[in-house]
Amino acid sequence: MNGAVSLVSAIPSGRGATLAVSLRTSARVALTRGLRRGWKAFVNGRRAVGSLTVEAAKECILSCGLDPSLFSGVIETFSEAPQGVGLKTSSSSTLAVALATAAALGSRRYDESRILMCSVVSSLRSGKSVTGAIDDAASCLLGGVNMTDNRTNKVVRSVRLGRRLAVLICVPSRRSRRGSLDLSEARRLADVSEHLFQECMRGSYWKAMTINGFVTCSLLGYSCLEAVRAIEMGALGAGVTGTGPAVAAVFDGEPPEELEREWLSRGSAVIRTATTDCRGRLGRID
Repeated sequence: MNGAVSLVSAIPSGRGATLAVSLRTSARVALTRGLRRGWKAFVNGRRAVGSLTVEAAKECILSCGLDPSLFSGVIETFSEAPQGVGLKTSSSSTLAVALATAAALGSRRYDESRILMCSVVSSLRSGKSVTGAIDDAASCLLGGVNMTDNRTNKVVRSVRLGRRLAVLICVPSRRSRRGSLDLSEARRLADVSEHLFQECMRGSYWKAMTINGFVTCSLLGYSCLEAVRAIEMGALGAGVTGTGPAVAAVFDGEPPEELEREWLSRGSAVIRTATTDCRGRLGRID
């Protein structure tokens, strides 16, 4: 399963856009039927706290016409991306688990809309998202650039870039300020967000990404310095992804080492990756 970064946040207007990147998440699901052993979930080998991936497995079982209460299981997810910084690990994990659960139930193919809804429902039930985050899930599953209406859980447009672009991601040491987001303040910027969504629909992805990043910094009190420096050094677009604090910058060519050194000197971690048009695949069967 892919990772993704934000082009337009769906929080203000209910419509969002994201870009798939090659930060892989995989899942392994072992199901037991008829024995009430409960569920265990692990992330990168450590016992997980919370119900996100368990909710995804149960929702997939339900979508296959079966009763989740008749099953127990062990869920393992493995991700290349750090959690809780805006790189869509919640969506990529729920999708990977849904696909692995479908495979464990004997499926050899999947319905995209059904798997996307497994992610949306589990994200809402676990409290990981205020919108259901179908914008995040769409790029994680479908690859490329995806524009969605999170109010109706519809993918408005899915576009393959047709080429790989370099992506440099700065992960500052500062904590995410997601918890301090004022939803009423964010929604007062709905018109601005809708304008950026329309820019994406017209193909102006990098312009939308950059302005969206500035808006997010304003709402959450982040510094714009990392994104500004990336633009100054030739990035097509750069901005805070999700509710941060990670900043993603897209380059047509090799990102400058000077930028990476500058980010590292400020105490940030740096991830080098690329855009991807690849779609998610059915998970491992156990």
